[in-house]
Amino acid sequence: MFAYVVYGILYLIINFFRLIGWWRWSISGIERLPPREQGGMILVMNHINWVDIPAVGAMLPFRYRLSWLAKIEIFSHPLAGWFFRNMDVIPIRRGKRDLAALDAAAQALRNGAVLLIFPEGHRSRNGILQPGRGGAVRLAMQAGVPLVPMAITGTEHGFRGTLLRKPVHITIGEPYRVEPLPDNKIPADVMEQLTNEMMLKIAAMLPPAQRGPYAALLEAAAVKEQV
Repeated sequence: MFAYVVYGILYLIINFFRLIGWWRWSISGIERLPPREQGGMILVMNHINWVDIPAVGAMLPFRYRLSWLAKIEIFSHPLAGWFFRNMDVIPIRRGKRDLAALDAAAQALRNGAVLLIFPEGHRSRNGILQPGRGGAVRLAMQAGVPLVPMAITGTEHGFRGTLLRKPVHITIGEPYRVEPLPDNKIPADVMEQLTNEMMLKIAAMLPPAQRGPYAALLEAAAVKEQV
């Protein structure tokens, strides 16, 4: 209940500024989201600035209220830890394979959570896509939920950019599923392929100059299709 109330208040405040046209935040592709009644899903998106989180949280329909993973350090303060846990934030130890956190996330997804994951693992700050990690792919397999690729642009200016009315846009791509493998074991080469597939879906929705290491892969795929 606490999470719904706090989320709802923030949702109304942010969308008030959008409604009056002061915050130039926009979104496209909402119709591609899996129907909410079908259960949990993982949203995978590039990460530029902390503004990404309120932006995506406010621009998705309220019934897609977000959960997300966050570094365990932010839970160290008792009050902060209480707040984030009540906001359905799942603590995870960065740089390690935190099985307890992954199990908690998988269970939340099975219970219908909409989990936001930034596969780059950290903020790029300049808007250029960084190499991705495969945790979201593994989790989607484990929980049996779809992956929804998304791309955000414009938050490299931070909150100051929002106040200066710089545009922020989110694009939602087509959801897809990753079929489970025997014993849930993913060979390294298969994981690399699946991770690249996920990151290429994100990169394709970004301007060419922001596609980072995936620009060349997209160009190569385009040439291959033309041959």
